[in-house]
Amino acid sequence: MEQAKIIEMVMWKSVEGISPEQAKTSITKLNDFVSEQPGFIARKTAIAEDGKFLDIVYWTDLKSAKEASEKAMKTEELMPIFSTIDQKEMVFQHFEIFNGIEK
Repeated sequence: MEQAKIIEMVMWKSVEGISPEQAKTSITKLNDFVSEQPGFIARKTAIAEDGKFLDIVYWTDLKSAKEASEKAMKTEELMPIFSTIDQKEMVFQHFEIFNGIEK
């Protein structure tokens, strides 16, 4: 398996009227799309006590990560998922991994 060199971090809250359970179900539907993209390694999604979501996706390289994001934004069937995210509250950033340790 290739090493992850890039971490994609997306933090958001769902739009008003969407329950945490609905948001969890919706965002999990992205798994199929994301896992089929070139350069994909892994994805973890978490929720905080205050209802904020954190999506962490590991990629082999920045080009693959950016291309997957661009493709997702142009994929019609993903639009209902993205419509549950409060775009004003969203933070989206790519980071280059320089250190890591696992047990």
